[in-house]
Amino acid sequence: MIRRREAQASVETTIEQSNDPQFLKSIVDLTALAAAVNAFKRRYDELQSHMDYIENAIDSNLKTNGIIEIAAASPPSPNKTATAIAYQSPPKEKSEAERLCESMCSKELRRYMFVNISERAKLIEELPGALKLAKDPAKFVLDCIGKFYLQGRKAFANDSPAITARKVSLLVLECYLLTFDPEGEKKQVGSSVKDEAEAAAVAWKKR
Repeated sequence: MIRRREAQASVETTIEQSNDPQFLKSIVDLTALAAAVNAFKRRYDELQSHMDYIENAIDSNLKTNGIIEIAAASPPSPNKTATAIAYQSPPKEKSEAERLCESMCSKELRRYMFVNISERAKLIEELPGALKLAKDPAKFVLDCIGKFYLQGRKAFANDSPAITARKVSLLVLECYLLTFDPEGEKKQVGSSVKDEAEAAAVAWKKR
């Protein structure tokens, strides 16, 4: 009986409090707070999504430029991250001589050497490696030499404008010889190229 009266008194007290203006104000405040928290949560999610997008874009750009993120072999320690960044230099861009040799552009290589003939040391340094990129280095060198050795006697005079062209032909031959490795495998040269080189040598000797 006593418990029933206590329960009834509690219900009446709650009803009285629900009619209290202060109680209603608290409900309104809680509703406003819930709306503010909900708006904050939406803004936070939008910001997090934006940050994720930026992070993915940066990672993609780093990988494109040769920076690769790798995991450390040792287990992660509490005070040290287990992720390391290994820097790899981007692929070296091919030089003009390398591109010309690779594409077997003999006339363009002669023109390139003619323009840069004053930088003989530079040409000797870069041409042997570039000639190795040609599909058929021996044939390519013969094409670069041309038929300068068949020119008349006047072309070999000291004041002849053909002197520079002759220097280019001799230099490309010299650079080709530098591609040979004395201890390496013997270079395989096609029979047709050998015949052409032999005929050129005979004609050159006669001159």
